[in-house]
Parts: sequence; structure tokens; C-alpha cells
Amino acid sequence: MWQAIKARWQVALLVFTVIVIALLCILLAVSRASLMKVQSDNAVLLSDNHLQKQVIATQAFNFSRFNQVAEQTGSLNMSVDAGTEKTVIEYREILRREKTCDLPVPADIAGGLLDYANRLRAGAVHAGAGITDAADDGSVTTGEMTYCQAVLWIGPLLAVIEKGNNNLSGIREIERQRQQTAPEE
Repeated sequence: MWQAIKARWQVALLVFTVIVIALLCILLAVSRASLMKVQSDNAVLLSDNHLQKQVIATQAFNFSRFNQVAEQTGSLNMSVDAGTEKTVIEYREILRREKTCDLPVPADIAGGLLDYANRLRAGAVHAGAGITDAADDGSVTTGEMTYCQAVLWIGPLLAVIEKGNNNLSGIREIERQRQQTAPEE
């Protein structure tokens, strides 16, 4: 009888041991699957971080280049402004001695030029209430333009065109550099 009880205990112990081992194997498999998922998620995050670092580095590099081009263009435009001011001063000195300086330009021509200048200015002025265009208002016209006023308009108008061309050239340079460093798609 002790033998039968002992045999039952051994069988129960064996069944219990098999159940514990089976549970441990299941827990091991579950934890291994969880570990694999965590490692996979970690690899994805590391890859995302690496790509984000590359994007940030590229953006910082582009900002630096764009700032350099903008600084060069601004410097060039400042020298254009300085040259234009000098030229206008020289022209005023020359025109001061001119006897025909106060002769009016024919009204149709003056009116057409003035309307055209006003349309250009209206297109350049921002619609915002507090934002105004910084265009030069040095010579005020009363509807009649003299030959001297027309001559004095030429230098500043050409300077505005040159500055616009400088700005467009800077934009083209930035775009060219951006396309050279753009990643292949």
C-alpha cells in the first residue's frame, strides 16, 4: 500500500513537473516573441532616428547655403543702391545747370508713364494694413513731368531692375545647389 501511495506521489510529482516545464516553455516562448518584437521596434526606431538626423543635417546645410546666397545678394543690392544714389547726385548737379530742365514732357507721355509707375507700385504694395512698400518717393509729381524728373527716374528704375535680377539670380543659384544635393528618388 505504501508502494501504491508512493507510486501515486511519483506520478503526481512527474505530472506536476511536466506541467511546470510546459508552463516554463510557454513563458519562454512568449518572452522570446516579446523580445523579438522589442528588438524589431528598436531597429525601426534606430533607422528612423538615422533618417531624421540626415534630414536635419541636410536642412541645416541648406539653410546655411541659402543664408550665404541671401547675404551675397543683399550685399550686391546695397552696392547697387549706393551706386544709384551717387549717380542721381551727379545727374542733379549736371541738370541744375541745364536750361531746358523745367520743360514739361508732353502730357500724354507723362500721364502714361505715371499711370504705369502707379500700377507697378500698386502691384508691389502689400495688402496688409501695417505693411508698406519701401519704394523711393523722392520725387513727387503733380501730374506734370519735366525732362529733368524723367532723367532722374531712369537711374533708380534701372537699379530696381538690377536688384530684382540679383534676387532672381540668387534664387536660381539656391535652386541649382538644391538640385545638385537632392537625394535620388
